[in-house]
Amino acid sequence: MFQILHRDGLGRIGELIVNNRKITTPALLPVVHPFMKDPWIQIIKELGFEGIITNSYILYKRKFNGKDIHDHLGFNGLIMTDSGTFQDYVYGGIDATNSQMVSYQEMIKSDIITIRDVFSLPEDSWEEVNNGVNETYNRAIEAIKLTDKYLALPIQGGRFPDLRAKSARLMGSLNNEYFPIGGIVPLMESYNYSSVVEAIIISKMNLKTNAVIHAFGAGHPMFFSLLVLSGADVFDSSAYIKYARDGRILTNEGTVELNYVSEELPQSAILDKYTLKELKGMDESERTLIIAKHNLYISLNEIKRIKEEIRQENLWNYTEYRIRAHPLLLEAYRKLLTFYDYLEKFESRSKRSPVFYTGEETFLRPLIKRVVEKEGKKQDGIQINKKPYSFYLGPVDTIIKTPFGNFSIYLDETYPIAQSVFPGEYYEKEFKEEIIKSEEWKDFLIRKANYIFRYQFSIPLSDIVDLDEIQIRISKNTGKLRNIYLNDKLLFSLRAEDGLFTLAYEGAKLLHQKLERPKQRVFVSKEISSFLEEGKNLFSKFVINVDDSLRPGDEVIVVDEEDQFITFGRAILSPEEMKDFKYGVAVKNRIKSKDLEKD
Repeated sequence: MFQILHRDGLGRIGELIVNNRKITTPALLPVVHPFMKDPWIQIIKELGFEGIITNSYILYKRKFNGKDIHDHLGFNGLIMTDSGTFQDYVYGGIDATNSQMVSYQEMIKSDIITIRDVFSLPEDSWEEVNNGVNETYNRAIEAIKLTDKYLALPIQGGRFPDLRAKSARLMGSLNNEYFPIGGIVPLMESYNYSSVVEAIIISKMNLKTNAVIHAFGAGHPMFFSLLVLSGADVFDSSAYIKYARDGRILTNEGTVELNYVSEELPQSAILDKYTLKELKGMDESERTLIIAKHNLYISLNEIKRIKEEIRQENLWNYTEYRIRAHPLLLEAYRKLLTFYDYLEKFESRSKRSPVFYTGEETFLRPLIKRVVEKEGKKQDGIQINKKPYSFYLGPVDTIIKTPFGNFSIYLDETYPIAQSVFPGEYYEKEFKEEIIKSEEWKDFLIRKANYIFRYQFSIPLSDIVDLDEIQIRISKNTGKLRNIYLNDKLLFSLRAEDGLFTLAYEGAKLLHQKLERPKQRVFVSKEISSFLEEGKNLFSKFVINVDDSLRPGDEVIVVDEEDQFITFGRAILSPEEMKDFKYGVAVKNRIKSKDLEKD
């Protein structure tokens, strides 16, 4: 069971439940050696990790016949097991078949069972990788016949995008949910972050949107935010202990080698207990333990930070900050931005957080690029360095220059034009009372509402209602448009935070009457009408069809198969996600019982 709780672009906070064990994504699964579990299991539990991954092949080779891997490791959270594929890559000579490893993992009660896929190296030829992709697919079919337990079906394809796409399509055809991206460790080791990002997003593009994406071995915290933005949900890593054995300390910006530290240790709740001299003076085993614990702590804290950035819809800003830590991360971010057509489908029209300019890449974010392509004006405009622009120009139809390009003055408060921070820009809190008290200002606001409505719903407000008959309410403090009424009934409210409209009950019904099917609609069966009319949220499993032009966060109208109005609300998922997901909320319902009573 997997559902989306919060999202920003392809980054998402999700809830994955397997065997009644839950992890919240994005999640890091520390790698634990099944026969060297102490003191790591205790540390992992103390730090609050919800899941781990361990090596089933080592258990199999040493003839561990325990009934439950959770009891053996002393960990009651989610346990994923791998199948020996990576050991084959590192050491070679793995003498266990796919069927043996799948059956064995089921016997020890692994929560997530990994098939024995065929590992592809970056230097392998197209023919070799293609053969591996086909064989991995055959093994996946074999595994599905062997067990009905939760399977991880790795996506292979090496350095070949076409084979990544093929592998994803093949694996995705098997009605599975969990897909690790295999063969990326060698790319990570050579700092080829661009190829890792490409492998993840190409895999996502060829899987259903409800697929859980696991980046195998991608365990450095400086890479996490970009991986999450690219669509990865789960990571695993043994880097915390491997780096510690070499005296290497993980940070959010890179790796620090203890031998070269001469002033102060990197800060963390773990290392702050020791001085540099004390740490260097310890025996190797004690020092390794402390550094490894720090590495786990830093990695987990970065995951927590990313979750908070997603909740605040600030992941794009945060990632642009993080990728400045390494030139090849910046290169990988630029690679991600080339997938605009796919990214745009999951990008809301506005966010809680403003756009912070960090460089030329900021202009290539899908939300910004979409606005520029749709509303950018070719004619020259008037440059003003203080916002809101309209308070300086007055109630005049004109074109304004912004850092994003030239736009109609009517969009001066609409995301992201007003909700952005660039060098040299300032916000003027004072407003000109002589402007906002004039009749011309009210006329300007009505024309502005008409323009924004057309931008948001692809139909001008004048096609919905007679503009001469509406009443507008403005803010006494700022003079800005807030509400639109017709015959004393609220139709629409203009949100101060992003300059877009929220539907009221009467407005939603009017919009439904004027917009042709399927525009702005989510279709459900009549059987759940009463459920929705009570104000309950719409879950994705009840969605029959949806307007493909919608985006997460859009105002939507919910109707039955015959296009009868039921309710209205805010889309949580993209159209594709509404159709793919079987769990979680698709539309947040805004209807209220008093609205029904009025009707």
